[in-house]
Amino acid sequence: ASKKIVNGWAMYDWANSAYVTTVAVGVLPAYFASVVVGPNGLRIGNIETSATAVWAFVVALSSFITFLFAPVLGAIADFSAAKKRFLLAFAYGGSLFSMLLYFCGSGDVYRTLFLFIAAQVGYIGSNVFYDSFITDVASAEKMDWISGKGYSYGYIGGGLQFAFALALVAGHNYVGIAESTAARIAMLTAGIWWAGFSLFTLKYLREDVAAPKRMTLF
Repeated sequence: ASKKIVNGWAMYDWANSAYVTTVAVGVLPAYFASVVVGPNGLRIGNIETSATAVWAFVVALSSFITFLFAPVLGAIADFSAAKKRFLLAFAYGGSLFSMLLYFCGSGDVYRTLFLFIAAQVGYIGSNVFYDSFITDVASAEKMDWISGKGYSYGYIGGGLQFAFALALVAGHNYVGIAESTAARIAMLTAGIWWAGFSLFTLKYLREDVAAPKRMTLF
């Protein structure tokens, strides 16, 4: 593939890594525990539980959901000529749900959990199709190098956006906003980062549809 196509593919790692570093790992778990649930924990029916336990369950649930659908998505990626459309549908769905986390505040437990699960499914689902593109953009001898290029783009892009998020949360007093507001803005900008830089993938990534595979039983 041309350099533009390779860069268009690698830029998706740059785009979606902001979600991982800022939303899934860096900001949302702490925000969920301290603001959405609060120090008194959560009562579900007659059971009192902590925010940490609820968060661990939801992370496991989102992984289980994607585990159920991953074989289907993988088959679509292998035998469909619409990988790019599926990639971008999951990407923009996930980024939208990430941005909607901005509107989650104290007590919005179920809304926050639903939006996170939806964003997580979007992230993992898009990666199924993103990974399947490696055979379209790289020859066998270049595959390791181009795959490494995608990883490096992801580390740099995710690191830069996370650095901004940390600076905003740590310096919230200097910009005159509450710490919780800074956390919400950080998650909003991560979603915008994900959607915005995916435009490079939309523009430059090309799908090889000359000879699509066919599923056979024998």
